Amino acid sequence: MKNYLTLGQASKLTGKSKPTISKAVKDGKISAEKVDGVYQIEISELTRVYEAKGDNPAPAPMVSGVAEIENRFLKEKIDDLQDRLTEMKTERDTALQEAREDRVRLIGLLEDQRPKSFWSRLVGK
Repeated sequence: MKNYLTLGQASKLTGKSKPTISKAVKDGKISAEKVDGVYQIEISELTRVYEAKGDNPAPAPMVSGVAEIENRFLKEKIDDLQDRLTEMKTERDTALQEAREDRVRLIGLLEDQRPKSFWSRLVGK
């Protein structure tokens, strides 16, 4: 499974600016595909040119750099999916509550058993 990054994601993971990474792509230093106007950069391509941004200033081996970038990418993806799931659960709960309230209102309208007024009984309505 290949993981692709956008310029913004690549920027966060490497500590380089988006224009720097974009220039590297345009200059051919990093290969990337453009999908719907957005660059898709493979993680291995990114680490081939740039080391992963980390707390340790010592250069890490290339394999651990790729693994670190993949881990950060996957953690960001997990956080995003968890946020989206929480939002969807909130929307679902709100929709269920509104549906219950609508059902109660509808049943109340259907079962309206208010006594008829004298005039309504007299006319037969």
